[in-house]
Amino acid sequence: MSTEEERVVWTGRPSWRGRMSIFAPGLLLAVLVLVLGLLLGLDVVLALVITLAIAAVTLVWGLLETIRWKYTITNRRVFVRHGLVTVNEQTARLERVQDLLLRQSVFDRLFGVGTLAIDTAGSEGGALEFKALRSPTEVREILDSAVRREQQEEV
Repeated sequence: MSTEEERVVWTGRPSWRGRMSIFAPGLLLAVLVLVLGLLLGLDVVLALVITLAIAAVTLVWGLLETIRWKYTITNRRVFVRHGLVTVNEQTARLERVQDLLLRQSVFDRLFGVGTLAIDTAGSEGGALEFKALRSPTEVREILDSAVRREQQEEV
């Protein structure tokens, strides 16, 4: 094992583009409420206020879902941290990383995001996941290089 100090190699958060599963339905609901409200004779101002409230809640929810997650790769470990008030953190040492799986649905590919699943030896809590990553292939390569360097130092 190297005596080099631990240093951050990469850090990031989910992309807002990966939160389209929150934004799209919320904003569609806001438009639907506006149209139905106007068709049913609701006051225009009241319909707009309700629509803006739904849109605001959707945007805040999407923002919170983005900022409450943080992903970090160091030259020794990989971290997935989430939460604002209560914080949960999963950590794995790089020498224990066995497999990296990149998943991108059609929707993910359309918005340039993906999920990187990190399988580790002896992991009881399942794979660590970097969800809604922008440029997931680049992050996978950064992590793979860090893992290979750490494993070479072990030899």
